[in-house]
Amino acid sequence: MIIVFVLLAVFVPTAGARFGHLSVISLFVYAQATMAAGTLPALDPALEADVVHASVILWSFGTLVGVSVLYAFTILKSPRTAYDPLVDFAYPKRTTAFWILASIGISTLYYMSVGYLAFVESLQALINDTGEDVAALRLESYAGEKYFFPGYVNQFKNALLPALTIVVLTSAYHFRVSGRAVVGLILAPLTLLFLLGTGQRGAFVIALALAVVTAYFVVPRRVKKYIVRIGIVGILLFFLLTIASGRANRDLEAAPDFGSKLGVLFEQLAFRILGSNQMSSIVGFQYIHEQDIPAGSEWWQAFVGLLPGQPGSDLSNRIFAVLYGSTRGTSPLSLWGSTYHNWGLVGTVLIAALLATIFCRLAASINSTTYGNLVQFVGMAGVTITLGTWIADGPVSVLNKGLVMYALVWLWGSRIARRGQSAVLGGTDSAVGHPRRSMPRE
Repeated sequence: MIIVFVLLAVFVPTAGARFGHLSVISLFVYAQATMAAGTLPALDPALEADVVHASVILWSFGTLVGVSVLYAFTILKSPRTAYDPLVDFAYPKRTTAFWILASIGISTLYYMSVGYLAFVESLQALINDTGEDVAALRLESYAGEKYFFPGYVNQFKNALLPALTIVVLTSAYHFRVSGRAVVGLILAPLTLLFLLGTGQRGAFVIALALAVVTAYFVVPRRVKKYIVRIGIVGILLFFLLTIASGRANRDLEAAPDFGSKLGVLFEQLAFRILGSNQMSSIVGFQYIHEQDIPAGSEWWQAFVGLLPGQPGSDLSNRIFAVLYGSTRGTSPLSLWGSTYHNWGLVGTVLIAALLATIFCRLAASINSTTYGNLVQFVGMAGVTITLGTWIADGPVSVLNKGLVMYALVWLWGSRIARRGQSAVLGGTDSAVGHPRRSMPRE
């Protein structure tokens, strides 16, 4: 842990400050540091698998920090301090409305096919004290006997719908559009309901982070205010979801007073950050330590599993069975555990260097943006969050979290921006067909 803290102390004031602390490379380094902080103290030096696991963590983390610091001081031309883009808060309304309605329709059909929303059923069970098996409801929502292609649905439900909701509401409140409160009261709760519908907390957390990073790109000088507001709302909803999902029922019932119950909820939050993925990664690494597989074969099998009707990799299910005695759930390896399993230690170091270089280049490209629109920035934020919070499993995990969808939104926004830049000289916004309405500085 001393090595991790020293490396982090080197990164934060150097590469972290130059790229920006919410850039993709900074988020990625901080996420890996969080994984290390929850993993290293729990490893047993008497177990060979745990010793190797520690080496994998330190080599990969050291490589990330070394490459990013080197890039920041030798290649980076536009640091975060120079970031001050011209932001266009207009957007193509008809196309955006179409994709919002399509996302709502797909999400609605999905939950109708499943037959219930696990979050709503959990709340009803909590209020009525029916003792319903909410854990089984959560599992059946995305891994039941009937398969409704949740991975494809999530691209719309968990990625596109929250992204476009941010675009619409941000633009409406910026321009003080009449009826914006009504639009917000309809769109925001509906999006939230779909996000929480399966009873899982991950997509909800990603959506909150998406809002924060979008603000970081759009209104950089006021982002601290939005972080506080979004953080408070996020923690309260996280607590509500934790209670409704029954994850801490026994501890909450045993707590004698409100302060103790609040402590249980914060323990759940801390475990979600420092314990849940780390426990899975430790047990998973012990499970795969002495298993030899052809290079990249497990990743390839996971990619094949993206196709309809293909089983994909069942490694995370087998690790889940080691932990809980059943394969009806997933407990993935960490990113570096998965990389080591597929490519060995040398391959892990090389891939860490490659990812650090790509993420540095991506962050530098965003920092050099001089003109953009809300669609473009929310796409950037989605790609940043998806890659920056990549802590578990192989490349398929970021695809399942909406990386391709966010990249398409970014591409769409970039096309709008190119038309908008041309229209600036003529004084009109060709993307939306009205006089240009932008906010040069916030």
